[in-house]
Amino acid sequence: MSLRFDVTGWEQTQPGAFRNADGDGLAIYGFDIAPDLPAPLEDLDLLRARTVAHTAAGGGGVVELDVVTLDGLPAVRQIVKLPLPDRPSGVGYLGSFTVPRADRSLVLKVQCLEEGVTGTRDSVALDRFMSEYGQGRDVQEMMRSWAQHPYAPEVQGGLPRNWSDDPGWDPHFPQHPLSRVRRILGALAPTIEVHPDFKAAAPFLG
Repeated sequence: MSLRFDVTGWEQTQPGAFRNADGDGLAIYGFDIAPDLPAPLEDLDLLRARTVAHTAAGGGGVVELDVVTLDGLPAVRQIVKLPLPDRPSGVGYLGSFTVPRADRSLVLKVQCLEEGVTGTRDSVALDRFMSEYGQGRDVQEMMRSWAQHPYAPEVQGGLPRNWSDDPGWDPHFPQHPLSRVRRILGALAPTIEVHPDFKAAAPFLG
């Protein structure tokens, strides 16, 4: 396998797939084709804007997207939220590292889902938001401040990022799936090792 990481706390369920005690899933994917990223990693603004538009068109929303370094290689760190199919409520959060090269890529993907009673984090954050910013403001203006797509606020539809998605809420809701995704990505990143053959491949130029 071209990518390794510390598997402490993860049980392998099949080759390249793992699960932890919270029921979160983790999987490694390798692709032997040119990556489908919509812009070079060096043009972060364009990469973010195009990814936001594409994700919103599919019914989801980008929570955050950054370019990071993993084992010496540039990579995309991304968290998106998606509606859960066949459920009246609840959201799934997908966190990923994508390591692109010119003709191949590696993707490490984490999936954390809302279960049971949902919306508590949103409700608490909305109450705080209303008390701090809602007094005397136009309703439409207020809701634009509460929720809009990051990096491309003109994009409509999908699941815009809202105030409750801010990482400042993670310590208050440590078992929320968004908090878990961020925590898992943060723990995995420094342990990732990429095979020398993959490193030797030509860089991704967009």
